[in-house]
Amino acid sequence: MCNRFIGFIWLMSCLTPVIAAPNLVEFHKSVYALHEKQIAQHTIRTEEEKGKYEGASAARYSYVDTRYYDAANGHLLSYVRRDADKPTLVHIIEVNVFENDRIARDFGSVTLPWKPLNPIRTIINFHQYNGTLHSYRQYTIYGEVEYEFCEGKLVGIPVKISLEEADLNSKNRTSAEYKACFDGIKTDWVQYINPH
Repeated sequence: MCNRFIGFIWLMSCLTPVIAAPNLVEFHKSVYALHEKQIAQHTIRTEEEKGKYEGASAARYSYVDTRYYDAANGHLLSYVRRDADKPTLVHIIEVNVFENDRIARDFGSVTLPWKPLNPIRTIINFHQYNGTLHSYRQYTIYGEVEYEFCEGKLVGIPVKISLEEADLNSKNRTSAEYKACFDGIKTDWVQYINPH
């Protein structure tokens, strides 16, 4: 109970809602679980490609990339990169969630091939559509916006916006094109730390 604590700890625990710090490993597993759930619900067509990593640290590792498509409509449901020698180790997992025949959100998790149980990158993308404009905003599981992208046409004029984290500032967010692309896009990333 809040009234049993004293001083600053009491104040912070009583006034600030507590959100458990996201767990990178659990997020990685959850994205893979969403992949398994989706492919169980569809008739799947797959494409597979084998490869080797380059660079001094990764040169001894090989991988198998598999893309999983919905056989009925051709939508790419997920992409999985597994260790070629130990296929239970997933280096990269990306899963697209479709609503009304369009991507509504997608999730990704990336590990290094020599540390396949420790994700180094997590992604939650929210997609939005305004006429022919398709935009998405990319979050980490900590709520940091890393990237924004939009392309299409606004009143017949081609639009393409690509903003890296360093470019995400008020100056770049004031144009009519930016507002048409991103006003109203989802921001509730916390709801998707457990991907669904």
